[in-house]
Amino acid sequence: MTLLAVCPNSSAVLEAAVSAAAKHRCVMLFAATLNQVDFESSYTGWTQAEFVREMFGYAHKYQWPGPLFPCLDHGGPWLKDLHTLAKLSYTETMEKVKTSITACVLSGYKLLHIDPTVDRTLPVNQPVPLELVVENWTVGAASSSLMV
Repeated sequence: MTLLAVCPNSSAVLEAAVSAAAKHRCVMLFAATLNQVDFESSYTGWTQAEFVREMFGYAHKYQWPGPLFPCLDHGGPWLKDLHTLAKLSYTETMEKVKTSITACVLSGYKLLHIDPTVDRTLPVNQPVPLELVVENWTVGAASSSLMV
């Protein structure tokens, strides 16, 4: 089975996708990046909770009780433009990402794409070694405020 994931980059796109899901009686996923939807500054203006409320508001408008799945796309360190522009340290960006992931879980997100592929502490174009990803995410998670 193939599932469509729509990028909710505006109210118009969100409404159109929910309307299409209702019309065709199909599952719809909404893959939002932290630049689009986040607890602190997003270009849509939505927090995770506001995004989910608006999604279900459109579901009510179009009388669609079927499956709509809010999702996180590319949730990881420095994948939110503000984190890179502010030159946040690894610890700072990870705390913000963990807060964002917590907001996603508490808002009812159904899929989380955790993306550890960027590390601004490494030389440009150097891939993140798997061992470093494991160390960062296991040690960091044990000592963080991540609530799941």
